Amino acid sequence: MTPYVRIASLICFTLLLFAVVGCISQPIPLHRYVNPFIGTGGHGHTYPGATAPFGMVQLSPDSRLTGWDGCGGYHYSDSVIYGFSHTHLQGTGVSDYGDILFAPCTQFNDEAALWSDRYASRFSHEDEQAHAGYYQVYLDDQKINVELTATERVGVHRYRLDEPDTLTLIIDMQHRDDLVNYSIYPLGDSLLVGHRISDNWAREQHVYFAARFDQPFQWRDQLTEVRNVGVGQSGETIQELDYVPVFAADFGVLSELNAEVALSFVSIEGALANLQNEAVMESFEAYQRAAEMAWDEQLSRIVIKGGSRDEVETFYSALYHCFTAPNIANDVTGQYRGTDLDIHQLAASDGNHYTVFSLWDTFRALHPLLNWIEPQRSRDFIRTMLRMYQEGGQLPVWELASNYTGCMIGYHSVPVIADADTWGIEGFDKGLALDAMVQAADSAHLGLPAYTKLGYIPLDEEHESVSKTLEYAFDDACIASFAKKHSQDIQLTNRFRLRALNYRNLFNKKSGFFQPKRAAAWLEAFDPREVNFNYTEANGWQYNFFVPHDVNGHIDLLGGALNYASKLEDMFTASSETTGRNQADITGLIGQYAHGNEPSHHMAYLYPFVGQFHRTAEVVDSIRKTLYTPCANGLSGNEDCGQMSAWYVWSALGMYPVTPGSDQLILGTPMFNEARVTPMPMENAGMPLTIVKNGSGKYIENAQIQASDLSAQVTKAKLLAGGTLVFSCQDEPSDFGQVENQWPIERWEDEGFVPVPVIHAPRTFKKSTMISISTDSQHSFPVQYALMEVNDKKSTDPNWINYVEPFTLSSSMVILARTMQNNKTSSVVQHSVKRVSHPYTLEMETPYSNQYAAGGDQALIDGIEGGNQYQTGDWQGYWEKDIIGTIDLKNPTQISAIRIGALRDIRPWIYLPKRISISCSRDGKTWTSFGEINYTSTQVDEEPIRHTFEIKGEQTGRYLRFSVENNGLLPDGHLGAGNPSWVFLDEVSIQTELK
Repeated sequence: MTPYVRIASLICFTLLLFAVVGCISQPIPLHRYVNPFIGTGGHGHTYPGATAPFGMVQLSPDSRLTGWDGCGGYHYSDSVIYGFSHTHLQGTGVSDYGDILFAPCTQFNDEAALWSDRYASRFSHEDEQAHAGYYQVYLDDQKINVELTATERVGVHRYRLDEPDTLTLIIDMQHRDDLVNYSIYPLGDSLLVGHRISDNWAREQHVYFAARFDQPFQWRDQLTEVRNVGVGQSGETIQELDYVPVFAADFGVLSELNAEVALSFVSIEGALANLQNEAVMESFEAYQRAAEMAWDEQLSRIVIKGGSRDEVETFYSALYHCFTAPNIANDVTGQYRGTDLDIHQLAASDGNHYTVFSLWDTFRALHPLLNWIEPQRSRDFIRTMLRMYQEGGQLPVWELASNYTGCMIGYHSVPVIADADTWGIEGFDKGLALDAMVQAADSAHLGLPAYTKLGYIPLDEEHESVSKTLEYAFDDACIASFAKKHSQDIQLTNRFRLRALNYRNLFNKKSGFFQPKRAAAWLEAFDPREVNFNYTEANGWQYNFFVPHDVNGHIDLLGGALNYASKLEDMFTASSETTGRNQADITGLIGQYAHGNEPSHHMAYLYPFVGQFHRTAEVVDSIRKTLYTPCANGLSGNEDCGQMSAWYVWSALGMYPVTPGSDQLILGTPMFNEARVTPMPMENAGMPLTIVKNGSGKYIENAQIQASDLSAQVTKAKLLAGGTLVFSCQDEPSDFGQVENQWPIERWEDEGFVPVPVIHAPRTFKKSTMISISTDSQHSFPVQYALMEVNDKKSTDPNWINYVEPFTLSSSMVILARTMQNNKTSSVVQHSVKRVSHPYTLEMETPYSNQYAAGGDQALIDGIEGGNQYQTGDWQGYWEKDIIGTIDLKNPTQISAIRIGALRDIRPWIYLPKRISISCSRDGKTWTSFGEINYTSTQVDEEPIRHTFEIKGEQTGRYLRFSVENNGLLPDGHLGAGNPSWVFLDEVSIQTELK
């Protein structure tokens, strides 16, 4: 479709939309209900600028250069705008983008050291406005009114000066990211082209641009900064002139300037093609009208009736956010950059190629929503994922600008594809999709080898072990379901069916939580409120209900419906206080439920599985009213590329996809009197569905679709068939959803699954220790065990013994255990216990961080050394402080050497100590120096490494005191520069001879 034909069709559509909206709602175009400032305050991390639906360009102001709350480039609390860059991320928790910053200037702050401060301008929210497809702000210092709009691949600027003045346009190529390579040059006096390759979250991001202006410019080329490099012999400051990647175009005296800036991720030629194809309007107003009409069409997927102005604004702003990612990544020519970073060509029938797949977030609600109302685009998303698999070797996890970022966990392309399949989306290679799924699940990284061998991930094998085990199990369930439908390989289907039950291997029936295991034993001193590296951005509460494919199996593990309901209620009514590390993502707390982050999102919809639908109605209503508001702080956490808003959209419609990939959704209570859902037309797409709410209460009396009664769930098939879904609501709880045979069911077939046993044993002991073994499932299975010497690497045929009762060990040993069920056995798990031969005790004057406690108070002398990963639990961590500890050897001892192990892992702020000193004493009162080591940090290598400091000497004493000096503040050049550093220690060993 040519741009002109598309514009004409949009005009016709908009006239029709006004007619429809005028009949069932207010006669205001839908784009006007969108408030792009929602989420720009607090921790929402959204951007307020102009973009087209799923557009390549996100043209938006940049008011913040650094910091977590600057991830979107803008924060509502700021008062300075640096300029307007053409790419932004929608609500992520990591910073990137901000490419090709334009800053129109009439004056400069020459006293500022950095160019970013020289061209910046103050602004006021009183002179700022935005809606879908449009942004405007007045720059106070520059006396310029800036307006922005966009097509899919072109950002459009209009700068209007208060009065004619000399206008200089600054183009900052280094804005925000580390610059790897760039070019910029004029083609004539009104066209500017260039490229930027940058390194940030995406380690090699390519952006190319072509900017056309309606006024000629004089090119000033590269600008300079004066840099202080030293002090001369007479005390004078020595300075050098540095060229910086900041450029200027002088437009002379004028009162208005318009610019059309096309992007490409492929080449300058691609940007020029995009400019020629999409920059075809005669005026800024024409671009603005086209963008607004595009948004009117997009937002009309759901047209609502009723609700307050605030509720309507919140709803359409949420729906808007759902349509801002993923983003188109191919040029109009069909060229795109693959995940191999090479250039590829789409066929005419391939649709678009996309980027920005925040799948750990969006598999939960955003993609199920798009699978329903945007099936053609979802088909193209899946085709994109499969191309990424073919070209880059794996499905995306968190893909950004053709880069695998290595961020987040799971293989959540899998549930997106599986869920699309259950919505009837066709047009992608099912066999290739299954191959890609299996490759992701069988990869030899991120704890998967342990997961497939043992049936769970021990914390000493991989960090975030509980979250990964639970999420891998869900993804495996999606693979099994997809394979059962599209493959004849029964063995493959069964393999993943059994893997989907691995979550049970981390369930502790005594506590009722999914807990971390060290080897085969439960981690000591478990606290479900503690935020630590056993969970992903969460604690034990916030992952305790992530079994979406086997909710009923989880109910059984907890002892039945009443216990399950009680556990849910405990979570929502508990204190909101968490312990452990500070995790900025854990926000929007209701008890221990954290709506500000994704793992909690489905939990309010679990009550119907145990007949308590009224509690879903109450909790969801509370979340909608208190955690979503039409203001800058209107989101309780990161938007996360539409997931936070997708929860609201589903909940406003009165349903939620608790189990992506399932054939059903769980009902809630709709917000509006009426909502008409019209999926994007394509083959197999759903028919229009009208959702009607009769009554103003939040409790459901009954629900019907096409006059057929529903219980607490509705199938996708019924939604796709269209028609009318009617909720009859009232002000008091009813018996809706209480009859047990009408409860929703998500039960995973567990025939043949044998859970692994749990070994109850310490890691170390001094004389003897008692060992017991159990199976923490709802069934008691026979268990066998075997014992091996710690250094016995030759034994391949253990002597298996039937476990009857606890037994005692008095020497170091490896304990093997397995569960027996009929003719099947579980995976063999093992746990090592070590007898500590020395009688020493340790007293620490400096408290260690609770989240990095290792083995507790005696961890530094327990004989167990930490490896190269700080997250696996063997390192003891100390933040900011110097460390002092005293070892009591119990007897006068001749000491010849002391060794202290420390970890270096500079990305998470862990540095080697600056100094270690040792003192010795016979009586614990009078001390003499044993020796010290001074260490000068040259730590530029990002790879973690263990380092052992050794101090030799010759003294006799009973007490040793060690003092470890923290390295101090993080150095310049580090992402956390200026913050205190960590020291991680383990082990302190002493070379002695008893006197």
